[in-house]
Amino acid sequence: MSAPVVTRPYPESNIGSNLASMAGAAWVARRLGRTLVVDWRGLSQLRDASLNYFTEFFATPAEIDGVRVEYAPQVEVDEEAARWLDAAEARAVAVGAAAVDPGTPVVLQAYHGLDRVHGGDEPERFRLLRRFYRYIRPAAAVAGAADEWWSEHCEGPFVVGVNVRTGNGAYFGEGGTYAGRVDISLFEDRRRFLRLLDRACRERLRGLPKPLRSEYVVFYATDSAAMSELLRELPNAATRRHTFPPPGAGDLYAFGESGYSDRDSITDTLVDMFLLARCDALVYNSSLFNQYARVSTGYFGGNHVHFESLLLRKRARYLMGAVRRRLG
Repeated sequence: MSAPVVTRPYPESNIGSNLASMAGAAWVARRLGRTLVVDWRGLSQLRDASLNYFTEFFATPAEIDGVRVEYAPQVEVDEEAARWLDAAEARAVAVGAAAVDPGTPVVLQAYHGLDRVHGGDEPERFRLLRRFYRYIRPAAAVAGAADEWWSEHCEGPFVVGVNVRTGNGAYFGEGGTYAGRVDISLFEDRRRFLRLLDRACRERLRGLPKPLRSEYVVFYATDSAAMSELLRELPNAATRRHTFPPPGAGDLYAFGESGYSDRDSITDTLVDMFLLARCDALVYNSSLFNQYARVSTGYFGGNHVHFESLLLRKRARYLMGAVRRRLG
């Protein structure tokens, strides 16, 4: 029997990228005819490094899209005997351009989403990712918290989801790990940014009968207390999360003081992720956190918008890039 493929994220990675990586690992395992082992131990958001984040907070399917799935620590892999592959190497092995002995475990740690390991076109990757997300379900406690909140605040009316990733003072500023990925300059003029989001939300209502356009809810999810305070001013706004990492701490902070635990924080994060997928439309910026919602809903039937795309300077930059690509 072949040794498994292990998906083992870096401690400093977060839920969106970890799920995307798990999808890529499942595809590699399927190509190689191997079992997939999910080993999400040691993630920085959990104080107990021995706990597997996935098995603690998600349902644990025995199979995903034809791939047998097992979980650490019930299944342990000799990491010293394993081949640790980056995404390019995993892709080469999966398509037969390189080889790994069937008896040698393969460990994937650096981001290994389908966009890195799968060589097909975007529609094919979308189909694979959508099939994968159909197997991703919350554990009972997370599902119960989501059901309870949604029933009280969002059951019935048209719901526009808003997801604003700020980095909470980390990642996207000058010199940050992901500088420029999110345009944080938009957040400087708070009134102007709020007007942009309000306009984007109202545009999501255009297809509704007129009497329904005033009876809507804006469910918002964000990663910082300051942004949450601002988004609260959107018309008909509702949110669930009220405790955030300290300013400047990013989104990987491990809580544990003042009666709010690391598990509470993770539950709040995951409930937000699953609630976004219940919305009828989405306004968002770049983040793998909202990929589950976008893909599992089929991009909300087209009723979604990346709010940075509404800016004239962003449109001009995109058009110039398209022209250069054509000329090139």
